[in-house]
Amino acid sequence: MMVVQGSAVAAAPEAHGQQTAAALMTAAAARIPPRRASHTAAQVRWKRSDRGDNGDRGALHRLLAKLLHSAPAPVPGEWALAVAGLIGAGAIARRRVSLMRDRNLAVPRSSDAPRSRLAQKITYCLASLLLLPALHARAQDAAKVTPFVEETLTSDDNVFRISKDVDPATVIGSRSRADTFRTTSFGLKADVPVSLQRFVGSLTFNSTRYQRFSALDFDGHDLRGSWLWQAAKDLRGELGFSDTDSLASFAQVLSTTRDQLRVRQEFVNGAWMVTPNWRLRAAGERLEQRNSAPATLFNDVNVDGLEASLSRVNAAGNSIGCSVRIETGHFPTLQPLGAALIDNAYRQYGAGLTLDWTLSVVSHLVARADQVSRRYDQLPQRDFKGATGRAEFTWTPTGKLALTAIAQRDISPYEYTRSSLVLIKGIGLRPTWRMTAKLELSADLEALTRSYPGDPAQALGLAGQRDDKVRSASALLTYHPAATVTVQASLLHEARSSNVGFGDYAANVAWINVRLAL
Repeated sequence: MMVVQGSAVAAAPEAHGQQTAAALMTAAAARIPPRRASHTAAQVRWKRSDRGDNGDRGALHRLLAKLLHSAPAPVPGEWALAVAGLIGAGAIARRRVSLMRDRNLAVPRSSDAPRSRLAQKITYCLASLLLLPALHARAQDAAKVTPFVEETLTSDDNVFRISKDVDPATVIGSRSRADTFRTTSFGLKADVPVSLQRFVGSLTFNSTRYQRFSALDFDGHDLRGSWLWQAAKDLRGELGFSDTDSLASFAQVLSTTRDQLRVRQEFVNGAWMVTPNWRLRAAGERLEQRNSAPATLFNDVNVDGLEASLSRVNAAGNSIGCSVRIETGHFPTLQPLGAALIDNAYRQYGAGLTLDWTLSVVSHLVARADQVSRRYDQLPQRDFKGATGRAEFTWTPTGKLALTAIAQRDISPYEYTRSSLVLIKGIGLRPTWRMTAKLELSADLEALTRSYPGDPAQALGLAGQRDDKVRSASALLTYHPAATVTVQASLLHEARSSNVGFGDYAANVAWINVRLAL
């Protein structure tokens, strides 16, 4: 398990919180002077013609409404064609946004790195392939395809997570660390049942624009798809993939250089109820990460993992069992360290116990404990061997209140700040209050210690072990004024102390988001 802290964009929805594979990276320090529009230019705004884009948008909305709602009981093939049309419309809209940005008269934007047309075609093909089984299959339930658009406004008072002991003017050319940025997103979600099978997927494009630090502007995407398969009553699993393009966290980069992170994952798993009381599970996964900044190419990594478990299941669905896992990490680019080039490739083994138990009507416990051994191909003095574990206790005294407490001592799958191993120890508390059917308030409190025992500089005696302490508190208010409309607002305070120079920071982030399902 991995926790991502303090990204300049992590406060926005869809990118905030924990991830299976986090995006924490390092880069050499670079300088990005903020861009300021002149007073004259600030008065100029590019406006769309009401008869142009708005008319096209109205026509598109009417077409989508007709496609999605005209047929009372559509079959999956019709939905698949609708989704294909939406993907094409999204591509056209994305190109139009790019053209509009190039014509923007208010703030000239820095040119983005050219994207491979082949990569874009592969992305669209993957999204389409997810829905191919629906073209000729007959579903028992109606398929669901939900296009959506959303807008997020974020204010961050320390975008680059600069230490309080550093004059920001010497790093970013301005005495102010703060900026406000907008993220516009659009896409669709699909849920296509086919007999015992179910195909689910989502495709999101997002465009982020900063008011001051325009060099951080970026366009990203999030593509996910899964086949929830079932071969018999007692044999089922999931086959899926994800492909994301986002901005790396400045909390871990320790730099002002923009680094766009491309992460791709494929996974497959299956569970077989061998008997009514014994469950056998197997899983495999592959993760590929690629960085855009030349100084962080040594953080490119391929991680492959295999896992198997055997659990005893009672009539109430509670289970206790044992598991084993093998993981390998390969870094295509060697890490430069002085005159040496370091290979951070590793092999990791783990074995332990798992527990998933409903203690009472209002309490539930999920826990695991493992003995883990990681061995490096180079600099074996970095090898790690020790116990890891995680426990998550959920208490729901009423239908409106829930409280989750988390304790962990875990190893991140891979890391980016001078190390391919980070040991995380800490606790968390997550209360949730469903005030009404339309209004919900939740919070997230965390206290973590992050240690870097796998740093090659430490193994060579060039530096001591780095230890960080991160404290964060956030609140999220969610409001559903209508079935198709969601409004969210969030506040975050995060602070880090460190035993390395200028490794500390404090940041306050606030954002508001409006999402419309079409």
